Amino acid sequence: RTIQDASKTVSRALRAKTSSSLPIIISTSKEQQQHYKSIINNMSTTNIINSGAQSVGSTSILGRSTKPRYDYQTTYDSSVVSDKSQAKVVILFVVGTAMSCTAYAGLAANCVAGQSTMFVTVDNSPGSIVKLSGEKTAEAFNDIQANIKERLGDIVSPSATIFVGGHSAGGYSAIEAMQENGGDLSFKPAGYMGCDPLGRGAGVPGLKIECPTFAMGFTIQTCGVTLDQAGLAAYNITSNSNRVMMQIINLRNFGNQITHCIFASDGCPACPSHDAGAWVRDVIGKFSTLFVDSVVKGKEATKNQYEAATGDKASLVNVFYGAEPATV
Repeated sequence: RTIQDASKTVSRALRAKTSSSLPIIISTSKEQQQHYKSIINNMSTTNIINSGAQSVGSTSILGRSTKPRYDYQTTYDSSVVSDKSQAKVVILFVVGTAMSCTAYAGLAANCVAGQSTMFVTVDNSPGSIVKLSGEKTAEAFNDIQANIKERLGDIVSPSATIFVGGHSAGGYSAIEAMQENGGDLSFKPAGYMGCDPLGRGAGVPGLKIECPTFAMGFTIQTCGVTLDQAGLAAYNITSNSNRVMMQIINLRNFGNQITHCIFASDGCPACPSHDAGAWVRDVIGKFSTLFVDSVVKGKEATKNQYEAATGDKASLVNVFYGAEPATV
């Protein structure tokens, strides 16, 4: 379908949605069209709604910010979620270095398609390229959790199960914010979803994760990210038996290699998100569904189920699961 077709579908969904308080912003910018194109290329549905960037708090001309101060974008599947059928799951996901809350439209769409889930992409430090702060992430997450109706609308259940996570520096900040690491997160997340999280100092290996974990990483270093300091570490530091790692075999392919920023629809200036790696976001969506269900329904998915979810990309993904350690 064309982008115009998708826009018509979104418009119909918006006209039908009259009683929800969730603010919806449909952009016709080149960036937003690229996001719709990414969604269409990877999804079997065009019922994906995203809110556009929204802001909480403000920053003065002197650079001082109110607390909390963050930007966010929500994404959900309108064929499943509505004010009459509220989302039962919320995924709070912090962006990576130099990224904005609108950069992960394709990933978000794949994670919510056909699910009673809202994906909330959070920029914990608008205006700064640095997203490492566990304190700022805790402030944003706590604010959303305490004000679900105001921030996310009537289409999300007040008792929704909340997962946390993020990409790169944002993924690290979500771990640092956890109570087991002395962080200020006011609640215990149901699970963690980390797209190659990367930290500072002792980094991810110096932290703990007690909740179920879905970690993502690679076999070849890109974008200056040391493998055993990132996704590999997030999986290995998880003490919960419900853990899985999707390790992408990113073989060297000059000019078209799958890189650390494949999770963002357009990648980053240092490592663009090539079309050859678009399948990664699709497979993540399938893993996400299995993982979320394993937590919400209380029945862990099997390694065979995760391996089956890789489909015809099985030769490009290593799956680590449960008690087995992840290795390069």
